[in-house]
Amino acid sequence: MNKKEFDLSLKIGAKKLHQARKKFYEVSNRHHIKFLDNKGAIKKKYLINRACPLCNKNNKVFLFYKNGGKYNLCNKCEMIYLNPCFKDKELENYYKNMHDMQSKTLDNEKKFYEKIYNYGLKIIEKKLKEKKNKNLLDVGCSNGLFLDLAKMRGYETYGVELNRKEFNVVKKKHVTWNINYIKLCNYTKLKFDVITMWDVIEHIKNIGQLANTIKKLLKPKGLFFFQTPNSFSLASRILKDKCNLFDGIEHVNLYNFNNINYLAKKFGFKLLIAESVISEIPVINNYINFRNIYLGERKKNELSIINENVIHDKKLGYKMQVLFEVLK
Repeated sequence: MNKKEFDLSLKIGAKKLHQARKKFYEVSNRHHIKFLDNKGAIKKKYLINRACPLCNKNNKVFLFYKNGGKYNLCNKCEMIYLNPCFKDKELENYYKNMHDMQSKTLDNEKKFYEKIYNYGLKIIEKKLKEKKNKNLLDVGCSNGLFLDLAKMRGYETYGVELNRKEFNVVKKKHVTWNINYIKLCNYTKLKFDVITMWDVIEHIKNIGQLANTIKKLLKPKGLFFFQTPNSFSLASRILKDKCNLFDGIEHVNLYNFNNINYLAKKFGFKLLIAESVISEIPVINNYINFRNIYLGERKKNELSIINENVIHDKKLGYKMQVLFEVLK
């Protein structure tokens, strides 16, 4: 499958895409501002300070504030992370009581999501090949669209979803737990061939706890697949704090192609595949032409010398699809 098929802003234009998501942004913002003080900063009672979540060093440089959150760059491992960030329980409650607009976005953009999900499944199956009786756990499974596709491809499907509204949808179709994923070992003795996280890992604060939980839940040589924003994408480097990749509360840890191998080695995984997806060319083109970044419509493409193939070859796409194998 050509990556252009699921590069939605490239296919239909940034303006049309983000106008369709306007309701999602508005509802997300209303939920977000509940946690801000009258100066626009996140209320201190929710926050805790921390070192770099990947290398545990305090060798950082301040980048910028975004929506009340403070983003920093680690000079050692190049992780971009929020510090301070939400306390564990506060972050869990934030998601439990969140809106279900992500589920509605999946429904509205179903064809797009089906294509990008199937692309990810093909990456997984390059390694899994013709294995029979395979099972898959999707963490942060929303309304279960990805699990629907996995089930159609022969997987025994399971999910974890914190959002109560979305859980009530997905539980009708797949075995699903409405718990924090780190507690799953207490609820099932199942071991999985594949664990997936679609745009979830950037929301998880404690990387070591994440890695150890994934390893406990995987079978020997099991696979961990995740899609996540690329903090060193062309779009994020040019737009910086204006980029939607930085949201100030939810995206607590932002990875790039330089540090995912460090992540794998540190926590007992082998990096098998890492691909760049989503070019964000129309968004960048709007910005460099003084248009509204996400709602502008600059039809002449000054970036024509850099097409989506070049962006992906240089690992500069807006998101990454990554496959790890557990070493045990």
